[in-house]
Amino acid sequence: MITGIIIIGLYFMMMPDNNSTQNRVDLVNAQTSPAVVSLYQNNCASCHGKNLQGQVGWQNQLDEDGHRLAPPLNGTAHTWHHSPEYLYRVIKYGFTSFDPNYEGKMLGNSGLSDEEVWELVSYMKEVWPNEIKEVYENRFGS
Repeated sequence: MITGIIIIGLYFMMMPDNNSTQNRVDLVNAQTSPAVVSLYQNNCASCHGKNLQGQVGWQNQLDEDGHRLAPPLNGTAHTWHHSPEYLYRVIKYGFTSFDPNYEGKMLGNSGLSDEEVWELVSYMKEVWPNEIKEVYENRFGS
C-alpha cells in the first residue's frame, strides 16, 4: 500500500507542469493551424524566439547595435499590457508608426495581410497563461 502511494506520488512529481511556458507553446502549436505557426516562425521567431520566449537579457541588455533586445511574447513580459489594436499596429507597421525617429529593429511586417497580423495577435494570446488571458479579456475584451 505504501509502495503504491509512493509510486503515485513520484508519478505526479515527474509529470510536466501544464502551466509551464514550453508546455503551453507545445499545446497551442498542436491545436493551431500549421499555417499560423509557420507565419509566426517566418516573421517573428528570428527575434522573439521559436517558443515566443524573447531574447535572453531583454529586460536590461542591448544588442551589438545598441538596441533593446526582443521581449517575450508568451505572457512573461509586457505584451499583454497592450490593446489588440496596439499589438496589431506594432506587428504590421513597427514602432516607427508611433515614433518616426525610431531606430530600433521592430520595423514591422507591412507585407503581411491584415488577417495574417490578427492571426499572429491571436496566436500570441493563446500561449499566455490563463490568468493573464483573463486579465487581458477583462481589460480589452476578447
